Amino acid sequence: MIDCLRIAVFRRLLAAWAFNELSWFVGTLALAVLVYQRTGSALGTAAYFVCAQVVPALIAPPMVARFERWDPRHALPALYGAEAVLFGALAYAAGHFSFTALLALTVADGALAATSRSLAGAARTEVLKPLGLLREGNTLSSLVTWIAYLGGPPIGGVVVVAGGTVAALLVNSGLFAAMAVILALTRVPRVEVESGSVFARLRDGVAHARADGMLARLIGMQSLGMIFFTVTVPIEVVYTQRTLHAGPGGYGVLMACWGGGCVAGSGVYVRWRGRSAATLICAGSLALGVGFAVMAVAPSLPVGLAGAAIAGVGNSLEWVAARTAVQERAPSEWMAIMMGFSESAALLAPGVGYALGGALTALTVSRVAFAVGGAGSLAFAALVPFVLGGAGRGRAGPGGTVPSPAFPADGGAARAFAAGAGEQADAGSTRGAGVAASESPG
Repeated sequence: MIDCLRIAVFRRLLAAWAFNELSWFVGTLALAVLVYQRTGSALGTAAYFVCAQVVPALIAPPMVARFERWDPRHALPALYGAEAVLFGALAYAAGHFSFTALLALTVADGALAATSRSLAGAARTEVLKPLGLLREGNTLSSLVTWIAYLGGPPIGGVVVVAGGTVAALLVNSGLFAAMAVILALTRVPRVEVESGSVFARLRDGVAHARADGMLARLIGMQSLGMIFFTVTVPIEVVYTQRTLHAGPGGYGVLMACWGGGCVAGSGVYVRWRGRSAATLICAGSLALGVGFAVMAVAPSLPVGLAGAAIAGVGNSLEWVAARTAVQERAPSEWMAIMMGFSESAALLAPGVGYALGGALTALTVSRVAFAVGGAGSLAFAALVPFVLGGAGRGRAGPGGTVPSPAFPADGGAARAFAAGAGEQADAGSTRGAGVAASESPG
């Protein structure tokens, strides 16, 4: 993984990713608390999460198709700059509370975030694939995500307590502005794509995924899996306090154990990254299933925490393996579109899981939701060898893609950039010190 950090453009993109993930956790906590305080309604909080996640998932793919034609050196700063403005507007809306205005701004910011995540993910892929470092780079991206997951909520809580919601949102605005400036000064690889309307581009992207077959199965299977992987998310507070009688602090400890497992899962991926994508996805799903099963029958908090740690390992391993498999399979000219499809699926599928988990707990008890999540994860793991058996065996080749008969890998342009990336790594190692940037969440 050290080799990745020698590449100046990757260091800046990774820093952008890290600060973006941190900003997302801080901003989400601040806004969710504000909405609940001002509305006093669980429905109001639910509406906020729908506007932050579900609606943007439908808007993002056309935006990706529009912005992928821009030079990334212009597109990413423009998107981050727009997020800086929107967080400033959200800070104003928080100080002069209007629920309708806040929800509208949340939808806009969510769409920008999903678009920038897709484009930034494609940019990192174009940097790393030619050098054979995609899996190593994705391990680092996964690691910083889970570190932000552990650190974001406490930091957000401290900022909100010390300065209020407005202060937290203004900090996010400043971070996105800084990211925009830094990436505007960074040489990010550009991929030429076909001209035509946005919706024609999306239609052709769907046709490409279906013609490739494996791409469609990877995105479809991940969408199915995430329904079961996220079914417990909305009821974990109920589980810790009512089922395990752990008190108010139990939920925080549970989340810490899950996050610690996720960090450990990144280490597992480092150790096994040479295995096929199907093997890694299957192993991660098995760990999730086992972890959920342990939590479903746990007689006490310590046993439940052990289950959460096991599930966290699986969560991290499965997610980075599935995302990497899509990146290895997709050719450069379709990378941003495939990342957009994957990102939208990652926003929509959990909505189904949340609804299922909430309904199961309302009708029965929280243990049933964990049992369903475990059974679904194990069933998913059993399907993986049959549906994804040919996905990403070993490392991607020098051209950066796993060739398919219908869409052979074109590694020429990628290899040409590889030489430039290597040169910039040497030159940027002295200039890039101390760079702090941020990109949208992935």
